[in-house]
Amino acid sequence: MAAGVQRNFIWFVAGMLLLALCLVFCKPGRKSSYRFIRLSAGNLLIHLVDGLVTYVNTPDLAREWNPLVRVLGFGWEALIIANLVGFVLIVLATWYFGRYEHVSIPSKNVFDYYMKLFYGENYEPVWVLYKHSKNWKSQFALIGYACYWGLTVGAVIPVVGWIWYMLDIDIPWWHSAYLSAGMGAAIALVQCYVWAREGYRKGEEEKWQE
Repeated sequence: MAAGVQRNFIWFVAGMLLLALCLVFCKPGRKSSYRFIRLSAGNLLIHLVDGLVTYVNTPDLAREWNPLVRVLGFGWEALIIANLVGFVLIVLATWYFGRYEHVSIPSKNVFDYYMKLFYGENYEPVWVLYKHSKNWKSQFALIGYACYWGLTVGAVIPVVGWIWYMLDIDIPWWHSAYLSAGMGAAIALVQCYVWAREGYRKGEEEKWQE
């Protein structure tokens, strides 16, 4: 790729990534009629940019770290299908947690709210989720919320990694696959707390309004 063309392509990728991040992170917690479309479109744009920049830099997938390619030896067809299925699941999760209304429960703190919501008033205090709750509606909303943010942030890392590669910037500790998995998991765990905190705040606001 010629230097001028590559420079323009980098600007294009950076611009599309910035647009996607604006769609995703602009007032992410505010519910609106367009929230579902905005979050889904932002996630889709990130994945499309990732696919494009991957194809430009490694059309033979020699530098691709997806296990379907690296471990199982599949090609673009499997990669596209897997990403399409993943995106459909993300859209379903976005639709589900977007429609969910937090339950107001009198609680002492966020942990107390979480345990009462999923295990009832007489729960046994534990710090590890050792069993599934029968409160499926809330459980699916929590899982969907955590997965959306974890997978969306995780998808940004490889795009940034390809930008470093095209700029010929060598960052010794940067490994897109490991960073993507690590950051995605960390963000998902943090968002579990954020989701529970929103429910706890709802109860606190209603208490002060009484």
